[in-house]
Amino acid sequence: MSTKKGGQVKGKEAENIVEVYLTEQYRPYAVNDIVQNLHKSMPKTSVIKALETLVKENRITCKMFGKIAIYVCNEQELEKNEELGSEEVSFEALMELREELIRVEKDRNEVTAQLQSILKTPSNAELKVSIDATIKEMEGIEQHLKDLKLQWKPEDEQIITRIKDYEQKIDKQVNARKKMWAAALLLVKEALAIKNLDEFLVSYILKPACQSAFY
Repeated sequence: MSTKKGGQVKGKEAENIVEVYLTEQYRPYAVNDIVQNLHKSMPKTSVIKALETLVKENRITCKMFGKIAIYVCNEQELEKNEELGSEEVSFEALMELREELIRVEKDRNEVTAQLQSILKTPSNAELKVSIDATIKEMEGIEQHLKDLKLQWKPEDEQIITRIKDYEQKIDKQVNARKKMWAAALLLVKEALAIKNLDEFLVSYILKPACQSAFY
């Protein structure tokens, strides 16, 4: 397929290139896919105009999936060879047809996956709503930060420092008590020759509770 360099292809030449490409591929494409697959040999505006003209002249088919337009060549009839007899259909030919079918199925699955990905992409209107909401949220955060800076007092920093010191002391005490508890458990296990310390602790804790329930 010969194309002009520099993206100058347009008009009837652009229509013929797009029509031939869709006919040769015989599979659906979105506008961006067509522009990309033609290696950007023509500008996107020329591709869109060519597609619109081809659809209007019923030379190709356009299907809408939500807000996404998908273009494909018109359905083609398979050529029948009446002179071909059953004895001329070889096993190799059948295997080639089977491989071709596998390739077509693979292409169809890829196109379906691409289509699903396109449909999941938010529209321009939805993106604008999301962007506006994010900007509004950021403005609220910035205003909240300004309010905090205005309301900040030097004595607040002293209180925060004191709270942090208390947290560090509490953490040290907790860690020290954990070590003491672990050492005590190890001492009990060695002194009483306990094989399963967990079962011993469960029975030791639950037995007094059961006794208090009955007496």
